[in-house]
Amino acid sequence: MATTSMLMTEEMEGMGTFVTDDKGMTLYRYEMDQASPSKSMCTGDCAKTWMPVMAQDSVKAMGVEQSLVGSVDRSDGMKQLTLAGRPLYRYMGDAKAGEMKGQAKDSKWYAVTPAGDKAAMSSDGSGSSDGTSGGSGSSDDMEGMPGMS
Repeated sequence: MATTSMLMTEEMEGMGTFVTDDKGMTLYRYEMDQASPSKSMCTGDCAKTWMPVMAQDSVKAMGVEQSLVGSVDRSDGMKQLTLAGRPLYRYMGDAKAGEMKGQAKDSKWYAVTPAGDKAAMSSDGSGSSDGTSGGSGSSDDMEGMPGMS
């Protein structure tokens, strides 16, 4: 389980603006979850790879509309942070701030935008034009590797 006390925004060329936690780690949404009413469908082994972000008593928002920040009760009894009704997660494959290795994973996991939408790669699909995006590594580092689904 992951926790955060703040939602912040980050901008990356080719990706636009997306939401991170207080440590700069990319936050994701899962396409199988429900937004209205909020419901997390990522449990069991899924929640080991995609760590639910647990809701604190007070989560500050910078660059994110505070009224969009909420929580949902999970089936395991924990309270998960939501954005625009969408439960939020961290990907265990992201080792450091700014990484986005979970982006578009299995066509179901996407970095979340400040409005709760899914972040999308640029129209050419590159995600970066010149490779100088701050050394965060390529978004496809883990794609095609066995067992990384």
